[in-house]
Amino acid sequence: MKGNFRKKLEREENHLVRATVIVDGFEITDVPCKIFLPERIQEKPYIILKPTDENAKKIMASHKGSMSAIVYGFDKSKELTIETPKVYFSGSSTKYWGNGISDSTVPGEPQDLHVIHHYKDIDDIKHTDLELWISPNAFLTPSMSSTSSYTGDLEYKRVNTVSFELNNKINLVFDKHFRSKNTDNGDFIQWSFLVACVELEIPSDDVNTIKTEILPIVDDFLLIASMVSRQRTACLGWSASDKSSHAMFYRGNYVFPETVEGHDIDGGVVEFRDFERFMQVSYTAFLKYNNKLALRNALYSVFTKSSQTLETSFLKKFAGLETLLLDFRRSDSLEFVLENDKWSTLKKYLQKCIKDSTAPKLDADQRASMYRKLDELNRISLRESFDIFCKNFSINLSDLWPVFGDSKLVGLVDIRNKLIHGDPLPNSLFGPLIVAKEHLNYVLERIIVRILNWDIEETKIKPSYLKSRMTVIKDMISEQEKLSDYFLG
Repeated sequence: MKGNFRKKLEREENHLVRATVIVDGFEITDVPCKIFLPERIQEKPYIILKPTDENAKKIMASHKGSMSAIVYGFDKSKELTIETPKVYFSGSSTKYWGNGISDSTVPGEPQDLHVIHHYKDIDDIKHTDLELWISPNAFLTPSMSSTSSYTGDLEYKRVNTVSFELNNKINLVFDKHFRSKNTDNGDFIQWSFLVACVELEIPSDDVNTIKTEILPIVDDFLLIASMVSRQRTACLGWSASDKSSHAMFYRGNYVFPETVEGHDIDGGVVEFRDFERFMQVSYTAFLKYNNKLALRNALYSVFTKSSQTLETSFLKKFAGLETLLLDFRRSDSLEFVLENDKWSTLKKYLQKCIKDSTAPKLDADQRASMYRKLDELNRISLRESFDIFCKNFSINLSDLWPVFGDSKLVGLVDIRNKLIHGDPLPNSLFGPLIVAKEHLNYVLERIIVRILNWDIEETKIKPSYLKSRMTVIKDMISEQEKLSDYFLG
């Protein structure tokens, strides 16, 4: 943190304001504050407060608060508004110079920072051009051609247009925008980033409408695009302009996707040529799915951070599978064998049988232990539910590592059960665990693809494609034997 902070101080601030900081309900006014905005959309903003020594202690006593500032022009009109509902403070420092003179510095990480530049023109008709900042995704990026002018400058032309209509209000048009800067040593640096453009009939500074009515729809769309492209993609913030103001919003309390170099259109679940059609079909299916929370959870579970351990990654993917299966069991009444009243009658009968047993004779503790297990008899087994689930969605998993094993073969659920109870595998079995995790990922992808109403045969996870291209399919039997020998002895 300290090293990053020193590096940040080398930049000039974008804004210097007198801010109002609120911590634990206590308001501190006229705090000098430097605002540093990101140069690249994958970065996050930060602030540096210069409070008095006394106020610095109040701020750091809480470690979090809110901050706002308004800048007025010479004619007393509002020029700039900066607000953030939450700031995390860390690493404060104070230098004492003697005679009651001190210099305090409190760095902070603002969440959902909103910066609004106000114009003189007040327009009653609020037509806003919204530019959503999107993390890299090769499938959503339009193709560009470049030509060099006689001055040596590069000129870019869009080869194709990538757009999707999500509803009557939202028509996303994806584009590639460019920024550039000159470094201190005179070098010219240019970079591009992905945006999704939308036209809205709201004021550009109406952050609440964008957050509550626009962003959730875009997030769901990008989540599906993430799965099919195998590249975690998200909206990182936005800029919005109308005739009255220009606003920028930097998304906070949100983990930005990892940027993976070299990702291309060949790494997706479907062929690039089928991507647009897949999104149209799958997004429609997503909208019709009743428990969207469960489906979102499963979609998120497809992605694992590079920093996660192999065991954590496996458990996260299996949790996504269990979420969908549990939702299916509940929606199709597949949790219990008998209804409550019938089970209650049978349960009393079974309890009486246990109590009256004479061969063998059971003591009180043994009977109590069996009573506690009785309700499990009325639950439809996970395996039975899974078989019905796969049949219902026409999911063929016969070529993959079985989710449920048998007396001679360890299933993916057996691996999950061992890991979830804190029983790690030895390092010598990491190879088989890697193969099992990849198979689990294919299982999860096939299930999601079918729920989204797409044919597996039109994907790169169909049996014939995996068999011809993926070594984890060829290695499955040998790795199953290693794990089965360890589990079953």
